[in-house]
Amino acid sequence: MSRRPLRIGLFGLFGVRNLGNEATLAATVAALRERAPDAELVLVSSPPAAGADLPEFPAQIEPDQLPMLDRTWPGIPYRWKKPVAAFMQRATEPLRRRRTRRVAREIDMLLIAGTGIADDFGQGHLEAPHHLARWCEVVREQGGTVCFASIGAGPASHPLARRWFGDALRAANYRSYREHSSQRFAREIGVDVSSDPVMPDLVFSLPIAGSTAAREPQWPPKSIGLGVMGYSGWNLTGSAAEKTYAAYLAKIEWLARQLLESGYRVHLLIGNRGGDRKPVAYLRKALAGHLAAGSLVASDLLTHDDVLSEIAATDLVIATRFHNVLKSLRLGRPVISIGYAIKNDDLMREMGLEQYCHHVDYFDPAQVLEQVRSLAATPEPPVARMRARVTEYRQTLAKQFDRILELGRSSEG
Repeated sequence: MSRRPLRIGLFGLFGVRNLGNEATLAATVAALRERAPDAELVLVSSPPAAGADLPEFPAQIEPDQLPMLDRTWPGIPYRWKKPVAAFMQRATEPLRRRRTRRVAREIDMLLIAGTGIADDFGQGHLEAPHHLARWCEVVREQGGTVCFASIGAGPASHPLARRWFGDALRAANYRSYREHSSQRFAREIGVDVSSDPVMPDLVFSLPIAGSTAAREPQWPPKSIGLGVMGYSGWNLTGSAAEKTYAAYLAKIEWLARQLLESGYRVHLLIGNRGGDRKPVAYLRKALAGHLAAGSLVASDLLTHDDVLSEIAATDLVIATRFHNVLKSLRLGRPVISIGYAIKNDDLMREMGLEQYCHHVDYFDPAQVLEQVRSLAATPEPPVARMRARVTEYRQTLAKQFDRILELGRSSEG
């Protein structure tokens, strides 16, 4: 008798307009299709937006089988809505778990593929942390395989988020982390990481072809990619968030203006189709003269491939979002990182670029500008080590996908 195709559930935050997450999904699907073309892929996520240029899935399942937090709760005063929603979510958890068991019954393997899935940036503890733990526990209880591949983990400030991330990771048959800091966080929340490897980010396995892959950077650089972000702090709200955003944007505007006045062509890069459009719109207006002259390029970037193409048109990149840093390295572009988490620093260190790391909350744009000028004065770009690393990473990731599919096939019915 022939066995039915392997059914793989891909769990993640893929419907939130995050272009880095969408690149991770595209890389994962490409790797799985290459190795297991007959496998049935089920998306366990909010659906990606129309126009995201991602593979189509025959089935898509919402991670929350009984949504409570997004309800309007008519008749309840606004200040009570969040506590009421939280109470109702906890009270209805047994029903939510039963519904998850039903929809997850046919899944052989739940694959949590990359991304910073195990941190609480932009996520309340009752959202991704809670859903992730439930799905991992249910699939494992029903005889399926659970794999975490090259994930980012931590930080997480809420004790329940930390608990549920720990529960999810402990339910796994296989775990790997994309940086040592993520592995350390898992250890801190009680996970035995003694057999858990640190692996490259899955986006390094993304196939890139055509003109995007072929264009080499000019040196000295003529075009600079400037990655912007609607950054307002790590889960800050109210006036604190507004103040953080205003300070970040003022520095980015100053830096962009100085680069333009120094004769560089500046390409604005984003990593999220939602929140990152706001700073782009501001910079378009503030630097309108340069935009009209063609020295400021602010293309409408809709897909992760659009971002790759825009990076390919640059010679050097300054970026805040992790995956803009990573994609630049994937394409052999020197990078200056203005990051909001240690994951940027870990990646840059692996590439021999640790001296070009800055923290978004207190970076000095004048220092960044000086580093651009210093790099431009070198006889050639510092890309030899990063290209060797990229080749090594792609080989390592190929072996990881082979291992994951081996585990998944062992659970087929």
